[in-house]
Amino acid sequence: MALWLAHKIGCAPSNRNAVMEPSRQDVPEVVVSKTTSSDLEHDSEDDLVWVPSGSASPQVAARRMYKASTAKFDTGFRADLPAEDSEEESDASPIGSASLRATKSSEACHRVQTSQVSVPMPRVQVKIHGFWRDVAVKEAQEIGEHLARGEARFHLSARGRDYCIDFSHVGRAIQQNMATGKTRRLRILAAGSNDPWESQQPLWNQPCPREQWRLGPQSLRGDAPQNSLRHLKNSWHAQVCFRDFEEREREYCREWASFYHAYSHAALIYEVQAAIASVLFGFNAQKAPLPRLLMHDFYDIPNAGMLIHRFNSDFAESKRDHHAAFRKVALSTMCSFTAKGPELCLAKVFTSGYSCKDVPFRGVLENLLQSCGIPSERVVSLADAVVALAERHGLDTSKFGGKACESGKPGHALQIFIRRSLVDRLSYAAKPYGYVDEDRMPLSAWLNGDNPNTHGQARVIAHPEHFMQAGHVRMFVASADPTFHRKRGD
Repeated sequence: MALWLAHKIGCAPSNRNAVMEPSRQDVPEVVVSKTTSSDLEHDSEDDLVWVPSGSASPQVAARRMYKASTAKFDTGFRADLPAEDSEEESDASPIGSASLRATKSSEACHRVQTSQVSVPMPRVQVKIHGFWRDVAVKEAQEIGEHLARGEARFHLSARGRDYCIDFSHVGRAIQQNMATGKTRRLRILAAGSNDPWESQQPLWNQPCPREQWRLGPQSLRGDAPQNSLRHLKNSWHAQVCFRDFEEREREYCREWASFYHAYSHAALIYEVQAAIASVLFGFNAQKAPLPRLLMHDFYDIPNAGMLIHRFNSDFAESKRDHHAAFRKVALSTMCSFTAKGPELCLAKVFTSGYSCKDVPFRGVLENLLQSCGIPSERVVSLADAVVALAERHGLDTSKFGGKACESGKPGHALQIFIRRSLVDRLSYAAKPYGYVDEDRMPLSAWLNGDNPNTHGQARVIAHPEHFMQAGHVRMFVASADPTFHRKRGD
């Protein structure tokens, strides 16, 4: 589906490790590529880098990359953040030690104005011991000025050291210490990220992985009752799916908290977004769909704290979590696959799925395609083709002008793992309709303890800059239709 959609949109991967740029003019000329050069630091296997396309000269690509990344555009990419941390080296970079002192105030002054919204300038980062660190603002500006002039290779002096900065090779944006020859990876982040990075967060207040392993799977903690699983007794396939949920929780419980999002009609939207992200940004769509893709939806609500603020000030008196701005950024979730409520029992709704009745699904699909640069005259015909393709693969398209799925089992459950140090940034404990559940706040402390999670909801910020990073969020999907579930990754 990803390849088919790529050709329809106007972009297609030239090989398994790279993708061509879409036809939209304001999207930067980029590829997503894996770096395996032996002279670079070891990287995690699913780490991605944003680099100039090899289809143009390095100078043209560098200029386009930087200038386009300062513009407002609708999609984002991210690279993986590895799980391990270590001490800084004194020789680190022009970059690393200064970035550790960076604060939100330094980011706030580094902005440009567009006609629609104030957007942060692109951020330059260096990879030190497996973690991406922000370059100090002064050095970032200097790097940006060189790239904006089309200079893909240049020299930079910082902290008494001379560096060669090189963006001229596909998949190998680097800095090199001219005295020692030490090489480090560089990358430029798209505009639109207001959040400080996980790599800059203190580690002393994080839960002990050994203790989390002792407590075991989140859904089984606190002697949580398992009687909700009786709803699965007539479906061997559903039982297998929920056993997989448990095994993954057991595997990931050291460093990850788990959430469950039930859905049905939204599956087509999620799959299309995953296909687009797979082609453009190297997102691994084989394991799960992508619930949100458009970066600009998150400019005003980048984290859970801001979502709570907006809910209390605006949404509580106007549609609550059904407000359009809330829906654009947040998912309704449960914190256990044995959850019985309120409102939703995951095991009970697994087959039929869960969906809001007032969502204009067809309009959402067409707006998504148009946001990706599809000419307006082609949007309707492409949407029709997407719906027809989804029908052939067994998805329920009845809300898109298509047919209901033949199996009569349109339900899906998305298992979401969020790194424990990111839980409070990306989620909050909720009551029905999105009100904050103060008894379980902060949610990270509740989920880190030996507490039952059979009762209680959560709202999760599905920010694509985190959801497309395997080091921040990992997802797995289970579909009630056994055939679709088995063939989904084909």
